[in-house]
Amino acid sequence: MAQDYVKRALTVFNYVEKIKTSLIVASSMLEFLGEINEEAELAGAEKMFTAYLNALILEVNIAANASKVEGFGDIAANLQKAIEYVKQRNLVAAQRLISEAISTVTTHGNRAAQILKDENLI
Repeated sequence: MAQDYVKRALTVFNYVEKIKTSLIVASSMLEFLGEINEEAELAGAEKMFTAYLNALILEVNIAANASKVEGFGDIAANLQKAIEYVKQRNLVAAQRLISEAISTVTTHGNRAAQILKDENLI
């Protein structure tokens, strides 16, 4: 039983680190998106950013299925809402949702890391 607990913590920790990094990249991309002034350039950048977030949503859903952490579903939902805000050009609201996602994933990562520390695995 304890071994399953540690395995789950390892799974969560691995996915959290990957997702957190991707969310930080998304946040940086969103900041850059706000600096684009030319309409044609902005339209292309929005499409690329949306594709990036959709790929990240897939990764988050895989993490949710593999780890059974319900919080990953909240992250996916926030990212989907962020896509809608980007389409509406409400970048402030999109940035808030991505920040919330970073906070959520960090919380889950801290829990998993504590379990791994208690087991002297990190």
